[in-house]
Amino acid sequence: MSFECPLCNSFAAIELVCQVCEGKLTDKGREAEYYDEYSAYEPIESMKKADGYKSKAHECPHLLSCPTCGWNDVYLIEEWIT
Repeated sequence: MSFECPLCNSFAAIELVCQVCEGKLTDKGREAEYYDEYSAYEPIESMKKADGYKSKAHECPHLLSCPTCGWNDVYLIEEWIT
């Protein structure tokens, strides 16, 4: 049994609104990819252990951003069984 993030693998799209201006949030990808220029190439599971989020197993931290006001936050996306 394996788990995959529905956003990373384009199985689904996120439809949330900004809590500041109520604009539509944009998924900017895995939050860990913004650590440094090499973090996107690190194994996903090892980056999850080092990201500092107290997530449950099988959650993928994604950076969501509002293009209208610039607000950003990290959401933990539940991975799907594949």
